[in-house]
Amino acid sequence: MTLQKFLTPALLEFFPSPVDGPQIWLVGGAVRDHFLQRQSFDLDFVVDGDALRLARRIADGLGGKYYDLDTERGAGRVLAPGSNGEEWVFDFTRMRGSSLQDDLWSRDFTINALAFDPHNLDILIDPTSGLKDLNDALLRECKPEAIQTDPVRALRAVRIASELEFRIEPNTIQQIKAAGSLLAHVSVERLRDELFRMLEHHQPARSLRLLDHLGLFDTLFNELYYHPGGESHIGDKREFARQAFTVISTLSELFQVLAPRHDPDAAANSTLGLIAIRLGRFREALTGYLDEELSSGRTQRAWVLLGSLFSTNVNRDLSGDYDESPVGVDRGNKTLAASAWSDRYHMSRKEKDWLERFLVGDIPQLSADVGGKNDFQIHRFYQRAEGAGVGIVFGALASFLAGTDGAPAEDDWESRVTIARQLLEAYFNRRDEIIDVDPLLSGEEIISEFNLKQGPLIGELLQRLIELQIAEKLDERDQALHAVRTILTNGSKTRGDLT
Repeated sequence: MTLQKFLTPALLEFFPSPVDGPQIWLVGGAVRDHFLQRQSFDLDFVVDGDALRLARRIADGLGGKYYDLDTERGAGRVLAPGSNGEEWVFDFTRMRGSSLQDDLWSRDFTINALAFDPHNLDILIDPTSGLKDLNDALLRECKPEAIQTDPVRALRAVRIASELEFRIEPNTIQQIKAAGSLLAHVSVERLRDELFRMLEHHQPARSLRLLDHLGLFDTLFNELYYHPGGESHIGDKREFARQAFTVISTLSELFQVLAPRHDPDAAANSTLGLIAIRLGRFREALTGYLDEELSSGRTQRAWVLLGSLFSTNVNRDLSGDYDESPVGVDRGNKTLAASAWSDRYHMSRKEKDWLERFLVGDIPQLSADVGGKNDFQIHRFYQRAEGAGVGIVFGALASFLAGTDGAPAEDDWESRVTIARQLLEAYFNRRDEIIDVDPLLSGEEIISEFNLKQGPLIGELLQRLIELQIAEKLDERDQALHAVRTILTNGSKTRGDLT
């Protein structure tokens, strides 16, 4: 949608005219995206006056919601419903400096220092020559001290350059490199938010590689290489980074092939083509899974990437045959490293638990036949992995492909994709049968029928009953009573037979 089509007279009637005041300008990313012919649902406005009051007025007029962003800076946000079900985000901020020119020069990069009067889109306000840089596909800081003033802009530069595939101007590159030592003085929340914005992009490996090239990756992910105590647990750091970025890139390819709107040419080779054929049925469900937020603004898509980053070199196979030899860093070190990283960036308890489950999850060795012991193994897998299970499946596929020199052997790859299909089928389509199974007997019934006392044994019996229901397809109460009686008689033998 062009700005002309969006900024309709019906919308502009809620905006003050230049005569009535206060003066208002559309600035930043939306103007940039307008010239790049990219659709943007986030619009930033600079107000020469009371931005908060204006934002509240516009929220009321549009039937939207208003939120304070930063009252000291005079920044407020309006969330308004669009005509096609989308949500529009309008940010209103009090003008910095004594003029619009001052405000634009104080911004991060020239391509973001463009402005329009919303009532007159024929005249572009461009004091920093941002349009020329935009046409030249060049990212340049507005002032030599722009990044030093706010080091988070170094990460933003990497993200924008990666997303737009722009070159970074040489002097700006030097400022980005110099920002590494300054990032320690920036709030971890701001660093975290920029990192997750990189990970949400459809080609996150490009951003990570650029961070590494500019010397920022080690600062942001130091825990990948060191224990909290300081000792290194990585041999060749550069080789580790190379392999990690390859895994992330491969994961992104898998996600793109299985996206609802996908490029058929992306699955033209036999390796990705098999993914599209065998796993294509899960497109919609997988998209919902990846887009689910573990915390505000931080989706499982990003966490699958992070989990795969931290599990690089951990031996996790997805085939009928396992190589039991240790590869690279042991899993315990990875879990410690991930926990330390999560603590540093103030992740939620839910996110930390998800990441830990991702790192300790093992892909079950499944046979070609679905059902029986397979269902039991799948149940055990998801009992341990929980919501991280689907991510583990794709992490294992990506890790295998990343470590393969050329195309994988056809039979080997097909067996792995078959196992992935079984695991995804269980999670998305057979959850009540395999994962979230209700026992045929309640705890009270077991206590009454077998004259037992309340205690840990009852919970263990219920879990073992569920496992027998899955493995032996029990579906009647009498079968369940017989199963519990057998468990009590044989002790752990029955459970051992299952494994």
